[in-house]
Formats: sequence, C-alpha cells, structure tokens
Amino acid sequence: MYEQASHALLNEILAGLRPEIGKFRLRHFYPRLGANFYAIYSLFKLLYGDRPDFKQQMVRLVETLALRYMERTPALRKSDLAREVHYNWFLSQKWVAMTLYCDRFADNLQGLRERLPYFQELGVNMLHVMPILDCPPENNDGGYAVRDFRKIDARYGNLEDVEALAA
Repeated sequence: MYEQASHALLNEILAGLRPEIGKFRLRHFYPRLGANFYAIYSLFKLLYGDRPDFKQQMVRLVETLALRYMERTPALRKSDLAREVHYNWFLSQKWVAMTLYCDRFADNLQGLRERLPYFQELGVNMLHVMPILDCPPENNDGGYAVRDFRKIDARYGNLEDVEALAA
C-alpha cells in the first residue's frame, strides 16, 4: 500500500543506508521491504511514535532487517524466493506440524534432536519449539517476553543447537 509519510521516510532511510549495506546485492530484499513497509511503519509508529528518536529507530530497524537478510545463507535466500512464488506454502497439506515445549519434551535442544526419528515416524515434518529464547528472569510471561530474539536461553542450548535441529 502506498502511503506518503511512510514512503517518504523509506526513501530517506534507503538513501542514507550504511555503506556496507549499500554494497550488498539486495535486489530481492528491497521489493519485500517496500511491500511491507507501510505495515511495519504503522505498527512501529503506534508503539514508538511519541519517542523523540522515532526516525533514528526506524533507520536502525531497516538497517537491522537488511543486515539480517545479508546474513542469510544462499539456501535460505533460495527458500525465500520459492516461498514468494508459492506464497501459500504453509497451507500445503504436505506440512504436518507439531508445537511443543522443549523442556517438557526433551530437556533441551540436543535431546529434542535425538528424538527426531520419533517425529519422522509420526510423519511430523515441522516443529514449533516453545519457548527457547532469552527472556528476563522475572515478568517474562512464561518465556514469551523475549529479551533477545537472537539468543537462545542457555537452559535449552544455543543457536548452533537450533541450526543443528533445523538441518
């Protein structure tokens, strides 16, 4: 959706991106960012619009999105493109998903990985593992008030364990 304020801000942000971002080939990132920016902007403004540094935080958000995209492996980027073509991929009946608490099922991520043959026997090919991200020790909403989306709670393992589980 085109909306003037968000579109103008996005153009300003993209014109001033850090040099290391501008050097990377982001041909597939930019259209997705543009298509979703109004929604991102609207929600961000609803939450943080009264902050005096709102614009700087929007710049930081876009830079973070770009940097995280740049870190994605070629295989993940290829998967991104395939899912754009088949945008209802998650509705396919080939997916058999299961949601579980890591600590209740297998103590930790390594234990969960050891139990993958059980899920394969059941025909499960997608797992949603809850909650495993780093949270504050108090007022954490049972593990859902996430402090760091890039860090795994040490009780469950680490990011390498997640990558091994996903491989």
